[in-house]
Amino acid sequence: MRDFKNEFSWSASRDSLFDECKRKYYYNYYGSWGGWDRFKADDVTRTLYVLKNLENIPLWKGRTVHDEIARILKELVNTGELVTLEYLLSRVTNLMRQEFKFSRARSYWDSDEGLSKINFLFEHEYDVNIPDDKWKTNHEEVKTCIRNFYRSDVLRKVRKLQYDDVLSIDRITPTPFSFNDEKIFVNLDLAYKLDDKIEIVDWKTGSGESNKLQFLVYTMYANEILGTPLEKVSLIEYNLLVNEKTIHRFSETEIDQVKEYINNNISSMKKYLKDPNRNEAVMTDFPRTEDEWKCNICNFKKICFDLP
Repeated sequence: MRDFKNEFSWSASRDSLFDECKRKYYYNYYGSWGGWDRFKADDVTRTLYVLKNLENIPLWKGRTVHDEIARILKELVNTGELVTLEYLLSRVTNLMRQEFKFSRARSYWDSDEGLSKINFLFEHEYDVNIPDDKWKTNHEEVKTCIRNFYRSDVLRKVRKLQYDDVLSIDRITPTPFSFNDEKIFVNLDLAYKLDDKIEIVDWKTGSGESNKLQFLVYTMYANEILGTPLEKVSLIEYNLLVNEKTIHRFSETEIDQVKEYINNNISSMKKYLKDPNRNEAVMTDFPRTEDEWKCNICNFKKICFDLP
């Protein structure tokens, strides 16, 4: 695997982690860097990298649904064929069984591959006692989300689109764009042109709160990079678990406010760096949170307090 340079960038998820805990932010974006190569990384870096990629059960559900929908849509756009619901439900059940076994055996520690797209669980790493019915419920909710996707008007729209009208389908690598000489990343679940409008779809699979900041950044991307007027950009928040959708549209004032927020947030992040120009960070410059409840559910709790 070729070497990558750890360059500074901004995203809504990075903002969330910075707000949650500065030390966790450091582990995620700096301390774990290079840990994907278990033969070259030192023990601490490798451990931080593996722990960074742990997901809990709700995140596993969300990732599974997103990955399957992306696979379906890419097959549809490229071939014109839509796999049957029965085939997909069987495929996702088999996949989840394989991932469960991989995670329960903690095979991720010995994997020679990058782990960012492999599902393995916090609950297995930390021996959380999960009743069987919770695992079953999680699987049933995945199937419910996929069934609702198949019934959705969004799928009906995509089936009628021309190839060039589909702008993005949940890319493996988030899309970067430039903002005031900084790099911002977005990862659109789905975006397509409909006449002279753009619709951006964000799939939800649970009951968590909407991420308005994320939606604003998506809209900003469509407006500034794709050149679409704000009044012609719609953000569709589609909760597949309950089969409900909410349409968001944002004003120029709101976009200006989010730009100011991003500028201020980037400045705050860079103040913690030893050398902002080189994106160099020192672990002890990033304090741990004082909220103990966050530590109890943190991916890095097994190593955090063994470090300076």
